[in-house]
Amino acid sequence: MKKIFLTLIFVLTIFHFSYAQWTVSGTNIFNSNTGNVGIGTTTPSYKLEVNGLFSSSVTGQAGIHIYNGGSVTEWLVQQKSQTSNNLTISSLISGVQYYYFSINPSGNIGIGTASPLANLHVSGTAIIGNGNLDHTYVNTNFLANTGDLLVGWNRTSGAGETDLISNQGPGTTGGFSFYNHDNNNNETQLMWIMGNGQVLIGNTQGKQGSYLLAVAGSAVATSFTVKAVANWPDYVFKKDYSLPSLASIKTYIDQNHHLPDVPSALDIDKEGLNLGEMNKVLMKKVEELTLYLIEKDKKEQVQEVINKKLQTTIAVQDIKLQSEQEQIDLLKQQMAAILKQLNQKQ
Repeated sequence: MKKIFLTLIFVLTIFHFSYAQWTVSGTNIFNSNTGNVGIGTTTPSYKLEVNGLFSSSVTGQAGIHIYNGGSVTEWLVQQKSQTSNNLTISSLISGVQYYYFSINPSGNIGIGTASPLANLHVSGTAIIGNGNLDHTYVNTNFLANTGDLLVGWNRTSGAGETDLISNQGPGTTGGFSFYNHDNNNNETQLMWIMGNGQVLIGNTQGKQGSYLLAVAGSAVATSFTVKAVANWPDYVFKKDYSLPSLASIKTYIDQNHHLPDVPSALDIDKEGLNLGEMNKVLMKKVEELTLYLIEKDKKEQVQEVINKKLQTTIAVQDIKLQSEQEQIDLLKQQMAAILKQLNQKQ
């Protein structure tokens, strides 16, 4: 009986001293000493230190509220709402809540939004990289189809910059633009891929018209094919084709200073050179020249036959003339002999 009594006194004493460290105020209870509180540890280093897992389960929004009594900004790590399972990191500034980071049960991560719609959803400006070094920059207005998406920024201490800007283009939204900035911040527009499918390379100065590809400058390729060129001039070789006379072509050249069907220098300066149409015109001229050469060759062949006949006739005449000359020479010799005999008789 004595042992039981002593044990009871010991337990009550421990309970008394333990309870003396906590103060009850209404429904609240708080640590009344100046030390730290440890859960799962006997050597807490902070006001509250938990060694192990803990669970927060409430009927409202579960989370952690971090604030300083003298600070305007309060920080919260919590569920977005009582009906939402999204985990958010936000701040309260003068009573207004701003969401900075969120994760939903599907694994979507949101930055600047409490309701991410993709695996990574950034609402606002984003820079990927190290300050002004290589990075990607997304303008806040990009999501509203009025801003920029810059890729490849490279500017440090006077270095140049190369940009890929999305949702840009002269007069057309929804395209891509490529820019370059030199050390003096002079901007050069390198290429546009416009929302209507046009590709503009170099400073086309609005001369692209309706062309799908416009290049302001030189271009080189190992092969180039122009398709769908209608009315290719094989008709030149048809029997019913009326080949212009060289005399009529000379008259046209004297009046217009360029070949028929070929654009003038003024037309080229104004409209440019259509490679498909120009190749068709050149092919027509080549085929017409071929016909002229064939006709000329026919005439030359006829003339060659005539010349050979004339040469044969001339050769025969030469033989006759040579024979007649020989007869004349013989007669001269005979006459000289007769005259000599007559002179001797006298």
